Amino acid sequence: MKDHAVIAGVGITKATSPRRQTLSKSELCRSAADLAIEHAGIDRADIDTVIIGDIAGFEASSVQAKTLAPALGLTPLTNVVPISTGGTSGGHLPNQAATLIKAGFAERVLCIAPNTFDGPVDLQAVINTNSPMIMEQPLGMGASHMGAFFPAAYQERYSISDEDLMAVAAKNRADADFNPYAHVTSTLPDEQANRMISTPLRLGMTCPVSSGAIALVVTAESIAKAESSNPPVRITGHGSISDGYLGGKRRDFSKFEVVEIMARRAYRDAQILNPFDDFDVAELFNPLAPMEYMLMESFGLCEYGAAPELVKKGATSFGGALPVNLSGGIVCTNPGLAGQIAPVAHVALQLMGQSATRQVEGAKRGLAHSAGGTFFQFHTTTIMERVG
Repeated sequence: MKDHAVIAGVGITKATSPRRQTLSKSELCRSAADLAIEHAGIDRADIDTVIIGDIAGFEASSVQAKTLAPALGLTPLTNVVPISTGGTSGGHLPNQAATLIKAGFAERVLCIAPNTFDGPVDLQAVINTNSPMIMEQPLGMGASHMGAFFPAAYQERYSISDEDLMAVAAKNRADADFNPYAHVTSTLPDEQANRMISTPLRLGMTCPVSSGAIALVVTAESIAKAESSNPPVRITGHGSISDGYLGGKRRDFSKFEVVEIMARRAYRDAQILNPFDDFDVAELFNPLAPMEYMLMESFGLCEYGAAPELVKKGATSFGGALPVNLSGGIVCTNPGLAGQIAPVAHVALQLMGQSATRQVEGAKRGLAHSAGGTFFQFHTTTIMERVG
């Protein structure tokens, strides 16, 4: 019988602006790797596989794994696996590690999610090249415009006020105050937060460009129990899914229909029957704060259109029935690939009882999600459970 895969160690570097970053990409990744390996309580020489994320077009190298791997101090025989799935590369790392371990191809896997946004001179121009070329690019539509489609459609369909859209952003920034790794907190001045970007999106609802790296150590469960003093966090279910690339294909921008499909599959594997009651904590990828509402609904945490009221009542805040994005979420800290794996890292620490943010007492099961694409066509999810 093949072993279960568990997260045994987490390493997170403090996020900052790329303009203020004093470490190179290699140095950041090495720092995150050192922290994760030390946290897992294993020897660096015992790592048999390293999985490194990449987003094509954001790096000087087409496969950055070959340039980063030598900087990690691993043995020459370590298998190097590059993952490049665009905006979901980071979310795929722990899921791929779990697949390798459960199949018996690896025992100790180091996942590296680098800082993605430090390289491009004009980041927004690079991001805009991800836009579909048939219609969106010729019309001059960029990532911010396309991102606004979702809250605009959600607002119209469910009669959501501008105040409700901003409320979840304010909740996230208040939560980020307790996260020592976060980039943007509640200190963002109101005049900046209220600046219109693309109706109905305001600056306070959008993520910053951050710099930081995150690493995870994923091992076979039997190894973690023998070598690590941390409570093992088992990956009980995971999944990925893609929607159509063209914006014109989407029937409805007020919800993420494919996320609902992905969630059902992952829930079946993890034996999740009632998501709101079964999970103790969730981290959902929200580079645009109103996405948190839409993702809560697509993951079955509440009925469609009901998320704003749930947030307003405090059900998703610290001390509520199901805290969501206690880290502050991606809307407060988005270092690209590291931002995509961040939901997994923060949930894992919560389940270990070692969160650097406010700890949810007795947290046993958690949900993490990442997304990519200018129209958020691509999604991954990871479901975790504390063992013992």
